[in-house]
Amino acid sequence: MTDPSFDPAPGTLALHGYPVSNYFNAARAALIEKGAAFTVVPTRAAQDDAFLAQSAMGKIPYLRTDEGCIAETVAILEYIEEAVPGVPLYPSDAFERARARQVINIVQLYVEAPLRSLFPGVFMGGVNAPETIAAVQPVVERAMRALAHLVRPNPFLLGVGLTHADLFAFYTFDVGERVMQFSYGASLLDSIAGLRDWYAMMVTRPSSRTVLADFTPAFAAYLRDKAAAWHEPEPKDNAHA
Repeated sequence: MTDPSFDPAPGTLALHGYPVSNYFNAARAALIEKGAAFTVVPTRAAQDDAFLAQSAMGKIPYLRTDEGCIAETVAILEYIEEAVPGVPLYPSDAFERARARQVINIVQLYVEAPLRSLFPGVFMGGVNAPETIAAVQPVVERAMRALAHLVRPNPFLLGVGLTHADLFAFYTFDVGERVMQFSYGASLLDSIAGLRDWYAMMVTRPSSRTVLADFTPAFAAYLRDKAAAWHEPEPKDNAHA
């Protein structure tokens, strides 16, 4: 946790959060893609009154602006799009913008949220109940079938331009793929044609390189601290292939 009263220079946004969080990472990537002037304030979630005054649910991330704080990642992305100059991260057409938000909604509610219920037994040293494991898989599979009707990676999910849907989905799938592989021996990335190539392309973006450079060591430390059941696979030794 950090001091929630941290006050950046006027006109500079301050993103509070922790690089293990896929939500924090999506918001940070959006700020980078926009070319925004912002600082990152390492912050852990809390439930004390001072923290709740900044983030009403006591969660990360939250974004400090000159006008106050905004929490909830989707709201943060909307604020970034409307208040921060730079390359648009939603399509200009109203229908296409709605489709991008539809993709984000499906990813958040029907992929991220169900898979998050499995985090305790995968990443946090706990044990997932068999009935929980059984209940999550069909929800996620249905969501991925729905997304297959909505996205056509070429090269981005909705066509030629990067959108918030790409950023939100990338950081969800980056963690979610680990959960699916561990829990079911199944893949999110192989469930939609072109999605694995899209993921590989997203990894190479400068914003992704910056965000993942902080995520990787923080996540490794988190897994060690939690005595997690899941471990990063060992790199393949191509010399003996």
